Amino acid sequence: MKCALVFLCLILAWCFAAEAALTRQKTHTNVRGAMKAPKGKAVEESGDSDDDDDDDDDDDDDDVAPVKKVEKKVAKKVSPKAVEGNRLKKELADNVRQQSALKSKIEDLTDKSKSDEEIEASVKLVANETESPAMGHMLGSMWKDMRMFETPLYEEHVQEEIHDLKKEQKGLESKLSKNKKASSAPAEEDSSEANHGSDDCRCVGVDEIEGETVIALKKHGKVSYPADLGARCEAWDEENHPGCPGASWCKQEWCYVDPCKCKNVADLPKPSAYLPDAKYQGKPVHFSYATCGGKDSFSAEEEKKTAKDLEATCAVEVDAAKWGADNCRCVGIGPQPGTTKVAIKGKQVDFPADVGSTCTAWEADNHPECSGDDAPSWCNQAWCYVDPCSCKLPTPPKTSSYVPDANYQGKPVYYSYATCGGKDSYTSGRKEACVNQKSKGACGKLDKCAWTGKECLGKELVDVCAVEQPAESKSAAWSSKAIVAFALPLVGLVL
Repeated sequence: MKCALVFLCLILAWCFAAEAALTRQKTHTNVRGAMKAPKGKAVEESGDSDDDDDDDDDDDDDDVAPVKKVEKKVAKKVSPKAVEGNRLKKELADNVRQQSALKSKIEDLTDKSKSDEEIEASVKLVANETESPAMGHMLGSMWKDMRMFETPLYEEHVQEEIHDLKKEQKGLESKLSKNKKASSAPAEEDSSEANHGSDDCRCVGVDEIEGETVIALKKHGKVSYPADLGARCEAWDEENHPGCPGASWCKQEWCYVDPCKCKNVADLPKPSAYLPDAKYQGKPVHFSYATCGGKDSFSAEEEKKTAKDLEATCAVEVDAAKWGADNCRCVGIGPQPGTTKVAIKGKQVDFPADVGSTCTAWEADNHPECSGDDAPSWCNQAWCYVDPCSCKLPTPPKTSSYVPDANYQGKPVYYSYATCGGKDSYTSGRKEACVNQKSKGACGKLDKCAWTGKECLGKELVDVCAVEQPAESKSAAWSSKAIVAFALPLVGLVL
């Protein structure tokens, strides 16, 4: 009899542990699954996306009600911005709902009185079924001990899930806010194009990257901001600073700028208080409200710098080994704590938030293929992101596959090993790289590429940066045309 009771106790204890583990795994899977669900799925479920099968419906019998055809036509007139807005709203609502469910779960787990009531009910049930109060009490003690050790671990796990959901929520809210502004803007304006400051004081940094950068605020501790913080004119503090809304500067737009190339603005740029150790092209990072058309009510008087201070800052010699060659500087801002997402073989991989900001072997500690002893040679090669139109090296920069949607002052970012004094063994293994297309036809199949007449390069290098040729080359080209135009009539007279 005693052996049977002991065996039963072990089975019940094992069942309880298995159930707890299964619950934890299920919660983890559900949350992760919801976070990683394809974005298009939300659109399909909302019914806002067009269906390619609509063309087949035109062949249906005439007994289909005309009203349905009208409804279809109306549905097709929904603007892409409205569809995107509905998708974002649904994802945001799902996100908030998941957070609420997880918070309730934590409350239930940490409610000792409620937990004790559940265990006591189970104790009575076991005692009645086995006719052994002693066994019921023994199992009850076991359950309480197990919950005492299990609950903190499980709570920590759920808190991590909530933290991830909160970060995702901030990103969704930011995108939804942009979508609303774009939808309400006049039709003739291209509201999707970001504002990168006045022509005399352009914003700097890599724009439109996903992730977060962590800044330290004196009164609020560490606060999460978007990874592309300051790369365009935006009211960055409105939805991220703990002191907002409330302060006058919360709704003011600002961005990071190069203090040495900032002129004709109402106020001089100031050193960044958010990233005091960060630099851009070897100079301390500065910010400006004026270039975005705003007023600086954020800076204290003692933080404002004079023209002499800026002159001293700009006189500092830049280390080309770290910030790239003089005629092809890196364009990122670093160091910058946090993470950003880069695309590697169809997956999103976490890299440092300041990836590409300086000449660094960024893959060495971050790329999945660089962890073994037989890692590729490019794992230890330094590179950085560059402005394709400002890079005048014999070896042209390449389009970025890591952050294909990112840009610098409105132009897609490129990367360069050459500016860091290295060799590019990475591009040779990428079939989709522009430079690996050996014919005009193959080059034309890739939207990001353009044919020069001799080789395939990034489209910006051919179509955009070609406009910025040196004046002497343009004059030479025109002078040769002028000579030919002048000579032809003379030839006619001689003949």
